[in-house]
Amino acid sequence: MSTAPKSPKSPKDGHKRDTLVEQYSHTEDEHGTIQLQRVIVISIDPNSAEYVLNWALENFIRPESDLVVLIHVRILEIPMAPYVDSTGYMDDVAEERKEESHSLLKTYAGKLWHQQIACKAISMIGDPKAEIIRKIQDIHADTLIMGSRNLGTIKRAFLGSVSDHCVHHAPCSVIIAKPPEETVSKPGRRRSILSRFTSGS
Repeated sequence: MSTAPKSPKSPKDGHKRDTLVEQYSHTEDEHGTIQLQRVIVISIDPNSAEYVLNWALENFIRPESDLVVLIHVRILEIPMAPYVDSTGYMDDVAEERKEESHSLLKTYAGKLWHQQIACKAISMIGDPKAEIIRKIQDIHADTLIMGSRNLGTIKRAFLGSVSDHCVHHAPCSVIIAKPPEETVSKPGRRRSILSRFTSGS
């Protein structure tokens, strides 16, 4: 059975752009210990959260022994015209993005809590590629699960793929879950939401 949520506070690594939004823990067993064997990081965004978490729950997460760390990285906004005083506007945008991030994380952390799964939900700011890698290194994650953004050829050339970057640079195993509409395969072939699985090297 999971305990009630603890009051959010800054992560132990002290990173000023990290906010611990929610935290749920397992109840201690009869010996007064908590049996957690794996740390699973799940990177979510509004477009991927539902299908990525569903895939993880159905195929990978062990409720009795996993700590699931949900992370969401919001990109730091940069004014398009530096010579214009946009401080007030940028502050408003930053606050709106923060509220959206916290709401997203609370929604999906709550789903894990109702399934009695130990969970932390952390909101971050910055370059998603760098921040995701930093966080899984900080907490010594065993596995990273994330979605695929499907940027298209032009956007991929300019922005790159966060999932591809993580596959090649993460120090742990990485699982990329595809959206449901991408799982349709040719008749007679097995359908799977699993795209890639790599072992960290």
